[in-house]
Amino acid sequence: MAHLTAPLRRILLAAALSLAALPSMAETMKDVFPSYADWLDPGMAAKFATLQVHRGAQTMAQGEYTLQLGDGYYALTGDDARWVMETLWQNLPQPELQGLIFQTGTSPMDDSWASTVYYFENGHISDDEAATMDYGAIIQSLKDSDADQNRQRREAGLPEITTVGLAGTPGYDRTQRALKFSVLLKQAANDNELLNANAWILSRHGFVNLNVLGSAVQAGDVDAKMPELIGLVAMGDGNKYEDFVPGVDTVAEGGLSGLLGGGAAQVGMMVLALALLKKFGVLVVLPIAWIVKKARGNRAKS
Repeated sequence: MAHLTAPLRRILLAAALSLAALPSMAETMKDVFPSYADWLDPGMAAKFATLQVHRGAQTMAQGEYTLQLGDGYYALTGDDARWVMETLWQNLPQPELQGLIFQTGTSPMDDSWASTVYYFENGHISDDEAATMDYGAIIQSLKDSDADQNRQRREAGLPEITTVGLAGTPGYDRTQRALKFSVLLKQAANDNELLNANAWILSRHGFVNLNVLGSAVQAGDVDAKMPELIGLVAMGDGNKYEDFVPGVDTVAEGGLSGLLGGGAAQVGMMVLALALLKKFGVLVVLPIAWIVKKARGNRAKS
């Protein structure tokens, strides 16, 4: 550039800076999984190819929280996530679904586990009862409610399911402000065991819910990865649990046990409206957060 005139040097420098400022091209499923067309019906292949693959830090819910995905995970968000959930996986409509988290190297088309991401602002949840939660009683209440729940499922034309027991170790992490509770369920028709693994990360105004969709054989891996998954969620400035302002912010009813359906005595409501979902022939269950919210809405209408 030594032989260029000063005006020309300025023009070239401005052009270089403009190019540097342009956003990089977003990755798509076509880029990451180029053999997608071999797996999908042509009617779905075109849409699948355009799904946006997000890595790194992803701002969610207008900054209420961030997914810090790192190298081990990627996400689909918004309409892309809902298309996978509702169309590709043939599930019920999920208007409140905000994202799907996948392990790097896995795709929505294989049998690896994935996690849904929801965010609810139902009020600040006190964790005062964390040390006294009786998870054994909660599981027993679920088992006790199976007969009545299956009667309702039969009347609704849904397959029966029964509670097998806990999957992994439930508990509350006070450092992460996160509750995890996972169950194994059995589908009566084919004796399949299903994994419904959940984590709730508390915020000032509500919580992020992670619900891992998987099979029973994946329970050990999911339980081991759950602290890592929880660590992907970072609440935004002003929305952290410790930002709660007593007397100003809304407080949710029920505390931590409310996330499991209102405590051991009422936890049966967690599966009251349980519908079975389909992912490539494997039946999985609706996220607990959706069921609880739906049940609360039904009670409000009655």
